[in-house]
Amino acid sequence: MHLNQKISNLDAFIFTHYRIVHGIRIAVAFVLTLITATYFEVPERTWILITLFVVIGPISYLGNVLPRAWHRVLGTSLGAISGIVGIAISQYSITLMYLWCAVIIFLSAYFALGKRPYVGILIGITLAVTLGAANADVDVAMWRGVDVTIGCIVAVLFCLIYPQRAFIHWRLRIANTLNTLAKVYHLSYSPNVLEKPNLEAFQNTLVKEMTTITTLTAPSIKETKLKRQLLEAIQIQLRNMLSTIDLLNHSYWSDRESHLNMLWSKSLKQCQQQVEQQLEDLAYLVEKGQVRGENRVEEREAITRDLKAIIAELGEENSNIHGYVWLNLKLIEDLGNLKKLLVLALNLSQKS
Repeated sequence: MHLNQKISNLDAFIFTHYRIVHGIRIAVAFVLTLITATYFEVPERTWILITLFVVIGPISYLGNVLPRAWHRVLGTSLGAISGIVGIAISQYSITLMYLWCAVIIFLSAYFALGKRPYVGILIGITLAVTLGAANADVDVAMWRGVDVTIGCIVAVLFCLIYPQRAFIHWRLRIANTLNTLAKVYHLSYSPNVLEKPNLEAFQNTLVKEMTTITTLTAPSIKETKLKRQLLEAIQIQLRNMLSTIDLLNHSYWSDRESHLNMLWSKSLKQCQQQVEQQLEDLAYLVEKGQVRGENRVEEREAITRDLKAIIAELGEENSNIHGYVWLNLKLIEDLGNLKKLLVLALNLSQKS
């Protein structure tokens, strides 16, 4: 997939209502599969429908469905083979069959705590399903294994029809977080606000948004092959910026005299506008896959120099102003680091 491809309005609409789209996809897949399996009178076809829903029911992203389907096939195949072997052994000795089942279940439980727990669990489940076939019928056991494989294939095929990609959803969530941070930052310094604003509701919303972003990391990595450290570094920068904005809000409103001095500072006003603009530019970068605001680099550098000069001139008695200016400098630095990380994540390094 093209990591820097512009997110279309259709993509944005689908991912805004991804739960509805997910429900429609599964409903259509289930009904069509049921009609087809019934028409061809596939033996043990119930397992096709069960597998279809198990594979794509809890998750909707292509990056999750493919490995889940593979794990389902692998676990089911190993479990079915183990069950068939158990049925064959039971023809000679029930005691040996019980011993065989104990060994397989032990291995299943052992691997269920490893890197591929789903495979380990499915081995045990399929063994139980296979041995539970009517009169330990080998044909029934084999058909159940085949049906599970068919169910996995059908699930993947339906997911490939205009697939929902976790990375696109990740980008939209990042852009939304950046736009919200810009609004919160503006609220914290807005001259139209007469009292210290309560940012708790916005902070709770942003924390929930960042939690959702975290859940999208694993499937996004599988879809894009990006390094986990890169996506996690982006999330860390977002959390740091949220904390910095909260500290800025406290510092800006902590003392009336300092607040009035900062309110009329031309350099600080330019800095605040630049920070807000940078947040919006980064949101645009993530959503559109294009760098915006490069012509403002010199202006930002000039503002940074002015702020450092202000810090150098401030005495100990102006600690609130000193802290506020320093936090803004830190926020500007964090925004620069975040931009570099986003450029790498979107594979824009050669274009920027």
